[in-house]
Amino acid sequence: MRVTFDALNRSSAAAIETATERLAEMQRQVATGKRVEKGSDDPSAAAAAVVERGHLAATDVYVAAGNSANSRLMVADSVLSDVVSQISAAQVSVTAARGSTVTPAQRDVRAKELEGIRDAILRDLNTTFEGSYIFGGVASTTAPYSKANNVVSAYQGSTQEMSVGIDSGMDVAVALNGESVARGSDVDDIFVELDRAIAAARSGDETGLSAASSALQRAFDRTTQTQSRVGTSLKFIDDAKTRLGEAQRSSKARLTSLVDANMAEAISGMTQAETVYKAALGAAAQNSRPSLMDYLR
Repeated sequence: MRVTFDALNRSSAAAIETATERLAEMQRQVATGKRVEKGSDDPSAAAAAVVERGHLAATDVYVAAGNSANSRLMVADSVLSDVVSQISAAQVSVTAARGSTVTPAQRDVRAKELEGIRDAILRDLNTTFEGSYIFGGVASTTAPYSKANNVVSAYQGSTQEMSVGIDSGMDVAVALNGESVARGSDVDDIFVELDRAIAAARSGDETGLSAASSALQRAFDRTTQTQSRVGTSLKFIDDAKTRLGEAQRSSKARLTSLVDANMAEAISGMTQAETVYKAALGAAAQNSRPSLMDYLR
């Protein structure tokens, strides 16, 4: 069967086009380091890569939330430690104000100590982090307590706490209910109890000082319980960070295997494609030079 020049030319052109496309593809992989850049490069791998990128994006959100929550709760933990210290100091002052041998001047000193402690706890519970009140609950832009005419207000925050997700199905509270620390299930909060303790210290009221001592112990217990809860949340965050870090590494490894080029294979493939491309060009050049025998057939 006679092969015409047109058929040879079409065959050569097709071979050159195929070789050109293959060479361009391998050059792209070598230049970018990516095997898959668009869906048509490998539809199955591209679809799997979209899923992995979604996992990474969700993980990144959890990591960022965990880091923010960790910073906020570290401040809360430090504040609660100070509140515990202040309450302990108040217990010492109340004890020192008791007894028939304590002079009025000594009782006044203890009363002043208790006033300073009351104001220190007020500052603690009004602590802010990045512009929001840690102990204001969801009302994080409102100061939990205020003071006017030497009297501390009732709780002005929210008893509803604000939580953030640090992992799938895991939330931690980051804006705490300050009233659960200051009052809990008591009728009056710690500021009212301290005002009573101050008055009892000045007057030498033994019954009042005894009641104050009991109220301070309850406040101490509430504060340490809250601090324990914060500590548990910090542990949850640390554990979540470990899990999320492992998940990130696994997703990145899978993503790399899906879309990144094997550079050794890509360079080898490019060299082979160049060889095929040059061979196709050579064959086309040879076919384009007909001999006398082509005309005699």
